[in-house]
Amino acid sequence: MIVIPAVDIMGGKCVRLVQGDPKKAKIYYDDPLEPARLFVEQGAELLHVVDLDAALGFGDNLNVIARIVDEVDVKVQVGGGIRSIEKAELLFGIGVSRVVIGTAAIRNPEFLREAVKRFGGKRIAGAIDSKDGVVMIEGWRFKSNMSYLEYAEFLEESGVGSIIFTSVCRDGTLTGPALDDISVLVSRVKVPVIASGGIRNLNDVIKVSRTGVEGLIVGTAIYEGKLNLKEAIEKVKTGIKAL
Repeated sequence: MIVIPAVDIMGGKCVRLVQGDPKKAKIYYDDPLEPARLFVEQGAELLHVVDLDAALGFGDNLNVIARIVDEVDVKVQVGGGIRSIEKAELLFGIGVSRVVIGTAAIRNPEFLREAVKRFGGKRIAGAIDSKDGVVMIEGWRFKSNMSYLEYAEFLEESGVGSIIFTSVCRDGTLTGPALDDISVLVSRVKVPVIASGGIRNLNDVIKVSRTGVEGLIVGTAIYEGKLNLKEAIEKVKTGIKAL
């Protein structure tokens, strides 16, 4: 498992939200490039960048994303508001390694299939944002009519290279990961799963690593000083037991 630090961008700044609520945004860095560089220095192999403005329909932060991609020496995956082939092409054009498709895959399944066909499954991740077992859409503001497991099977059938599972109720709360939901998901699909949401400390990281996920996205715990990214990366590699 790899530990993947998150860089969420809103209004050109690096922020964290609580349960996806833009009214509960906390600014950590005025320039998102600063934490991106820091995470790479600490050993990150991949950065998870989210354009919150694009996800919520408020605009985009493409210029900031382009700066991050240009300045770091690791792969960058980007999510938030990717609802067309043109938008995906634009992101790949500036050097993004993988795009994360969420709402658009539910609204327009053919778009997801076309993206996989055109760019290859390895460059496309399907996002599952789950609340009480139901997939949330439009920046986590509305419920879909699909369960997270049903949607995971659809994503796998569509040929995505990975699934990014986020527990909306836990994201940004430091209340612990949704271990049961993650474990069930990993057992249900063969496509690699990347988990996200609720991480508090190193012990949580180790517990998630035991579920069989390919990666774990961590945000608030790092920004709040609850988790040392470099230590987490090193401990996961050595397979240290949970505390």
